[in-house]
Formats: sequence, structure tokens, C-alpha cells
Amino acid sequence: MKVSIITINYNNIEGLKQTVESVLAQTYSDKEYIVIDGGSKDGAVDFLKSKKNITYWVSEKDGGLYNAMNKGIRKSSGDYVIFMNSGDVFFDNNVLSDIFDGIVYDADVLYGSTIYKYGNGGILRKPRDLSVMSYELPFCHQSCFIKGELINKIEYDESYKLIADYNFFYLGWKKNWKFLLIHKIVSIYDTTGISADSTRKWQIYVERCKIHGKETNLLYFHFQNFKSILKCFLVKILPAFVVDLIKHREKYSNNIKEFSDFKQIK
Repeated sequence: MKVSIITINYNNIEGLKQTVESVLAQTYSDKEYIVIDGGSKDGAVDFLKSKKNITYWVSEKDGGLYNAMNKGIRKSSGDYVIFMNSGDVFFDNNVLSDIFDGIVYDADVLYGSTIYKYGNGGILRKPRDLSVMSYELPFCHQSCFIKGELINKIEYDESYKLIADYNFFYLGWKKNWKFLLIHKIVSIYDTTGISADSTRKWQIYVERCKIHGKETNLLYFHFQNFKSILKCFLVKILPAFVVDLIKHREKYSNNIKEFSDFKQIK
């Protein structure tokens, strides 16, 4: 099966280099690589010109993250599409081969595990039960593959500036799309992304209310924010194994490890 990998970048040359090298190092042959750059001024264009194995790239002003993602989708022709944005990388060089070699899928979305990068280390996060889709994504966007014919037909709703990806998967979940769990670590996710920025909590809340067809409630928002702050405080003061027990996780699974300590799921 053909896999389309799409990278979105804007003025993040170091992150772009890491991502491009990771994608081009994939041992799986039936793939195409598309890079959509938003008109970076930090040397990204010269770097992209130097890479001969990128199927398609462009550097021009766009209408934001999801506009750029839709541009990439329209250039894709794969059976499945995955986004690996600048700063994000595949877990190892064999991820695509491990998942696609000799296997034909018919699911609408394939999703796997993610290592969330914090400094020089990371935390492994396995996907949660799909029922949490009612309020947030149960998996990382950079660790899922979307059927090409599906995403070319629907695309992302650009009226959402921060969580159009959640809107996309939530609507699919409501329509009973077929989601298939892949027991592999797919990506190492750069936690400095814009939707991970805590200063954007209100905007994310507003967009989430729009997705769910609900009115915003400032009092409820502050209450939820207080709960989040309290949770972070408790996580810091409680023993790690107690937090893992409460959250039904493997013991000490929230400890940051060096990347070399992680092994692919067999």
C-alpha cells in the first residue's frame, strides 16, 4: 500500500531537518513525501532544494496550519496519509515497513502509540479507549494513518485554528468510521506544537464547544482550568506509582526516559 507522508513547516529549520531526515530514512519503498512550507525565511528553501527524494514541496504563504495541511492532502495520492510536522519524527527507520509490508488494510484510520518528547527524553503514551473521543483525541495525530480517499474527500475544517484535527476525527467517530489499533510506536511527538500551548486554552475550549454544539461558559471554563492545575499539583506531590494506579497506567510509565531506553512494541 502506498503511504503519503506530509510535513508542515514554518520558520523551524532545525525541526524540519530532523523530520525530513527521519522520513527519508524510512526503509519502506512505496511512499511519497510532501512538504508544505509557509514561506520560511530561515534557510528552509535552500535545505529543501538540496533534498532530491522529496516528491513535492512548496514554500509560499498559507492561511494557517490546517490550510497548509489541506494543501498537502490535495497533492497526495497514497492509500493512507500521515502527518509528520516539523520537529516530529518516526520512532525508527522501520516504522512504515513494520506496519505496511505485506499487509492490506481497509480501516478508515490506523492509530498507534507515541513518545511525547520532553527535553532530551520522552514518555510513551499508548492510545486510550476510543470512548474518550467524546471530549478529546485518544491518540496522537502524528501516530495515525488516514485512508487517502477519505481525507481527500473531507479535508480539515479551516474555521478551526487549533483543533481541526479533533473535529475531523470526532465527526468520523460519530459516523462510525472504522478505527484500527496498530500495536507499534509510530512517532516521537514534539510537544512544543501550537495546540500544546497552555496560553491557548480558552481558544481551544471555544472551538471544542463549537464542535459539540454547546455554548461557552466562562465559569465552567475556569472550573475546569482549576481542576487541571490541581491535577498537575497532585501529580507533583504524589508518588509516581500512586498516580499511575489512579490513571490505570503501567507502574512508573509517566517517568521521562532517554530515547535509547525505548524499544519497539513487538
